[in-house]
Amino acid sequence: MSEFNAGYIPVILLIIGATFIPIWLGLRLRKIKPRILWIGMLLCLLFGPLGQVYVKGCIPWILILTGVLVGVQQIVPQNMALLIMLLSSPLVMFYRLSR
Repeated sequence: MSEFNAGYIPVILLIIGATFIPIWLGLRLRKIKPRILWIGMLLCLLFGPLGQVYVKGCIPWILILTGVLVGVQQIVPQNMALLIMLLSSPLVMFYRLSR
């Protein structure tokens, strides 16, 4: 195994930012502008399953969508998987905000 060097720091910061910025933005918008359909769908389009943080009760939906996205990559061809992954999270958000 190789040693840790300074080249890993930007990658680690990018991973941390890519995880916490969508969560922070979803929680912030949940307080400022709650339950607005286009905001929720835009967050899901940009951040995938982490966009579900915009609506309360998000943890089961994040886990379900992540499982679906991983499973779809294993079953269908790559171009079809990309389309399903792109559309699944906004469709779930539409369902959650429409009921």
